[in-house]
Amino acid sequence: MVPGVRAGGFLFLSAIRGRDPDNNNMSDDPYLQAVQALRNAAAILAASGASLKHVVKVTLYLSDLENRTPFHRAWVEAFPEDPPARIAVCIANANAAPGGNAYFALDVIAVDPESEPTRSI
Repeated sequence: MVPGVRAGGFLFLSAIRGRDPDNNNMSDDPYLQAVQALRNAAAILAASGASLKHVVKVTLYLSDLENRTPFHRAWVEAFPEDPPARIAVCIANANAAPGGNAYFALDVIAVDPESEPTRSI
C-alpha cells in the first residue's frame, strides 16, 4: 500500500491509522491511537519534506462517534495553532486493514513544501 502521493502542488495521504510502526500494534485506548495516527501522518509527511504545518485538510473516519472527544484532544495537541480544515465522518468499520482494532482512519491533504504557501480564509 502506498501511504501517499505528490500531485499538483499537494501531498495526499490516505488510510492513516494509529498502528505503532515499532511493533505493528494498535492501542486499545482511542486517545493513544489518535496520537499515533497523527504521528504516523507526520512521519509520512516528513519523508516528503513536509510537516504537520503543511496540512490543509483532514478527513477523519470514525467507527464510533463517541471517539470524537479523544481524537479532538490529540488533534489540539498536534495542531495547537492554525489547525487545518477537518471533517469527521462516521463509517461502519474503520478496520479495513488486517488485524485492526482501528478507531480512526485519516485522509490528509498537505501543501507540497516546494509550492507556494497557503493561508487561512
